Amino acid sequence: MKLQSLYLFFLFLNIHYSHAKLIKYEFDINTKEVSFAGKKRIALAINNQIPGPTIEATVGDTLQVTFNNKLSEETSIHWHGILLPSDQDGVPYLNTPPIQPNSSFTFKYPIKHAGTYWYHSHSRLQEQLGMYGALVFHPTNGEVIKTDYDYVVVLSDWNNDSPYDTFAKLKKDGDYFSLKKNTVLSWNKVLMYGAKAIKQRLIGAATRMGPMDLSDVGYDAFLANGQKETILPAVKNSTVRVRIINASTASYFNLESASGPMTIASADGVDVEPIKVKRLLIAIAETYDLIISMPDNNLYELRASSEDGTGMSSVFIGNGEKKLAPTIEKPNLFIIDESKHTMNPDSSMFMKMNMSMNMPMPNHQDSLETTPSVIQHMTNYNYLAATQKTSFDKTKPQRKIKLNITGNMDGYFWGFDGKTLRESPKIWIEKGEVVQIEFNNKTMMHHPIHLHGHFFRVLNQQGDKSPLKHTVNVPSMSNMTIEFEATEENDWFLHCHNLYHMTAGLARVVSYKKTSIASKETIYHISHNDLYLRTKSAVLSNMIAGISRLSDTRNIFEIKYDFDYKSSYDIEMSYGRRLTKYLELYAGGELEYDKTTNKKRHVGTFGVRYVIPLLITSNLRIDTTGRVQLEVESSLQLTKRLLFEWLYNTNQEYRFNFLWALNKNILFIGTYDSDYQWGGGVRFEF
Repeated sequence: MKLQSLYLFFLFLNIHYSHAKLIKYEFDINTKEVSFAGKKRIALAINNQIPGPTIEATVGDTLQVTFNNKLSEETSIHWHGILLPSDQDGVPYLNTPPIQPNSSFTFKYPIKHAGTYWYHSHSRLQEQLGMYGALVFHPTNGEVIKTDYDYVVVLSDWNNDSPYDTFAKLKKDGDYFSLKKNTVLSWNKVLMYGAKAIKQRLIGAATRMGPMDLSDVGYDAFLANGQKETILPAVKNSTVRVRIINASTASYFNLESASGPMTIASADGVDVEPIKVKRLLIAIAETYDLIISMPDNNLYELRASSEDGTGMSSVFIGNGEKKLAPTIEKPNLFIIDESKHTMNPDSSMFMKMNMSMNMPMPNHQDSLETTPSVIQHMTNYNYLAATQKTSFDKTKPQRKIKLNITGNMDGYFWGFDGKTLRESPKIWIEKGEVVQIEFNNKTMMHHPIHLHGHFFRVLNQQGDKSPLKHTVNVPSMSNMTIEFEATEENDWFLHCHNLYHMTAGLARVVSYKKTSIASKETIYHISHNDLYLRTKSAVLSNMIAGISRLSDTRNIFEIKYDFDYKSSYDIEMSYGRRLTKYLELYAGGELEYDKTTNKKRHVGTFGVRYVIPLLITSNLRIDTTGRVQLEVESSLQLTKRLLFEWLYNTNQEYRFNFLWALNKNILFIGTYDSDYQWGGGVRFEF
């Protein structure tokens, strides 16, 4: 048998169609009042459950599931990680019709492979509101690793805010949740951590990288099977298979059991060579089957700690007295710690930072040695190996694609190669070829990339036995390469499974030549480019000053204004076009009146804004009278709540602001302006 066929052969190994059954389910999609984090909120549920009911079937069966939409809005269901006909995949408008309000839709497809998977809404941000559930497809001959118990654990994150409000806040301010999470990377803390932290910050600023964080969103609760704490019974000397599904919207988790090392039996539904780990990082949308031993009659905690250290959920397995898993120290974002951070040590950015800071480089020999008996903290796929060869026939046609993962927290837009889904929607491939995609992550965030309708090889040190997955984590400032055989047809979604990143543009459609049916209208439906308004308005003793910006990914409508209380004013209005992460062109006009000199200026303006090293925004403009002006401005986060802003231009105008944040919307301000002198008051930001 050819090698490329082995890749699917082992998935279909247990099919016995003579024993096939039609497995039927029917569910209602409805709303439910919940109080996961101390406030009553309306969530979305499946059969009034969060997570939704677990769907089970056996390889060879045909699964038929009917969903009745009881909502006042359209919805959808995607079968995450499942090989099925494209019209059953569940991405609304792309390959499956949306389920309209007060209507039903029935999915029907054969079960081709065993494993742990999940299903969820693929409509906007509905998944964050509770629309997800587990899929367990059993092999016909039973699991290779036998256990006494078999449980499903669905991890998720919950925010008391509407996810649409959360996304709007991120669009207005990418660092909006840092105050809530207590992850403000202020200069007083940088100085406290010394030379390494100072150099790290300066190098980041010099390369126009803002302070990093591990998660964009500050969550109010983390859940396991819809609870902060749950119990799964087991007895002494037994073994337990825990099917872990990370159904969160924007959270990675570190998993650790109080009973000792865990054995990874499968990843993303596919069996792997068993390996023991003490702690495991699970990315958004991944699944792992973990085998956990019960040495005594105790309740051993399986703890899921959010990677950013802001919370956790607990699953207690066993019976008797509770035994707690270790508490993980909150990550120190001021100093890169290779033992806790998952930056690729081959990343040029990482190497530059280490050499500049005289930090010891990671030991590359780890990736060349045999798998240790117990991996202390598994944060990558180095030791993950398939149970048999997965490599392809090298005589097959080859296609290599490189995608740079790009983003900008200012305006919060994400994409591949600097373009959002709407701007560059399709990746073209041909049936029968072997496709290799290299992801080059140029951002300071992790990105869990999911390809619908295919399994792919994650190319790692295991060579011919590189593991098969459907979701791959691409760590910050690193590369990751996947490879798959193009055996399908039509169109399949490829996207970051951080739903806020996906909604902001980090997605593509993998389209098969000759059979693609996705149109421009389709792309319009599955991509989003809404306008968001951000306003800062300060009421001061010496003036009123503010700025309002209405923007989408590329277009920016802006008005800036200063008024004193003696009828002097300066108003600037402009339309800008963001060309890159750092570059914006604009045109507009300025209305200025100085009562002390009784002079008015009404001029048109044309200019360019550009972010230069040290994260300074430069603004070079010329007006219709021929006057040229260069302005520079920036800000420094001095403490958790104290911010310093400065501005200077070649007309010898300048302003200094000190702001103290009561919260993200109300800031007390003291200012000195070259025109309006000293003042103080309050700034409101919305």
